[in-house]
Amino acid sequence: MSQPPGSIYEIRWRELFPWLILVKSLRASLFLRVMVIAWIGVLVTQGGWHFIGGTFSEPADLPRIAFDDTSSDDLHQGLIFQSALSDAAVSGERPVILWVSNHLLQQDLGPLVEGWYWLSTPFFRIFRLQTPLSLACQLFLCGAWAICVWALAGGAISRIAARYLTRGDSLDPLAALKSAATMWTATAGAPLIGLLFAALVAFPLALMGLLLRLNLFVLIAGLLWGLYLAWGILLAVVLVALWFGWPLAWAAIGVERSDAFDAASRATAYVYQRPLRLGFYVAVASLLGFFGHLMVAGFASAGNELTDWAVSWGAGSERTAALVAQTLESDNPLASSGAAVTGARGIHIWKGLLASFADSYPLAFIWCASVGIYLLLRHHVDSTELDEIVGEPGEDLRSPHLPLPTGPQDGQHEPEDLSTRGRTPAE
Repeated sequence: MSQPPGSIYEIRWRELFPWLILVKSLRASLFLRVMVIAWIGVLVTQGGWHFIGGTFSEPADLPRIAFDDTSSDDLHQGLIFQSALSDAAVSGERPVILWVSNHLLQQDLGPLVEGWYWLSTPFFRIFRLQTPLSLACQLFLCGAWAICVWALAGGAISRIAARYLTRGDSLDPLAALKSAATMWTATAGAPLIGLLFAALVAFPLALMGLLLRLNLFVLIAGLLWGLYLAWGILLAVVLVALWFGWPLAWAAIGVERSDAFDAASRATAYVYQRPLRLGFYVAVASLLGFFGHLMVAGFASAGNELTDWAVSWGAGSERTAALVAQTLESDNPLASSGAAVTGARGIHIWKGLLASFADSYPLAFIWCASVGIYLLLRHHVDSTELDEIVGEPGEDLRSPHLPLPTGPQDGQHEPEDLSTRGRTPAE
């Protein structure tokens, strides 16, 4: 029997709710190769920050994600399952519920905002009024180092996410890193363009600030401070586009393979043309990121706890507890043996590496989510299909929604009909 007119045969959820592509962004952020690239990027970034801070008399106290002090209790800051079990035994609560609640309380605004803030912190602190010149120089070097590192690591993750979200294929990490290396100057240059423009806008205000050292110019400035504020609003416009748009600029390079100027202009346009949509997509991505981070931290914590549990069947519970203790105090039974202490410290290092791997997830998620948000904003602003992506040189990644060319392309000719060769018009 035929269906009556108006019957619905299929519901295309992606067309009704395009933001569901952010679910694929979450899935891409959980790829092992993506998390490994992000983890290595975090370690290299923090190593550079530590080196830069060592060249100054007062190192900047920048936030850490991965540990860099094997003797610190921070090795276990990402693995809270053990403490949740002990707390639950005292309070009578279920350990898994307590672990989930503790994890969510630690996340604040989610991995998307956490990753964005962590990378932006050096530049944020430059704009504090009490920041001295030496600290500002140190923070700028740390921020520049972060840009250099993540122009490669973040560019590779963005390319992996772009291929997965648009074509559904899986790009291997070496190919992604090679692709990011070819676009490194554009990726690193996109935020530097915004910083340079902001510096040019701020320069007249800084020049006027030098004149304020004289009382006469303070009087003049008091009368004309409204002009100062207007110029400051222009500076705010530039910096807001930079702060909220630089992840979109890197996503644009991962999708479009464009230059730094095109990526920066696209990001600025999308931030100011669709601010409400941008806020909605960030909220959805942040909510999804909670689940992704919960999954990664859960597997890391469970793996840590189950390893201790399985080892305790052979080594004994007291011996295992002494080995995995966060600190080796004098009352620890292992303290009298140098070999045991060295081995216990090795165990702590491995546990710390696992903790840092889980804690680095925000830097894997931010690039995947940024690519998804960029594709959505491009779709609404430029009416571009969500699956359009620019391929590498010699690679055809044309969208299936675009019509195939029917005529001869540039530099090509119509194929010759060999069946008519040698015939006269009369034939």
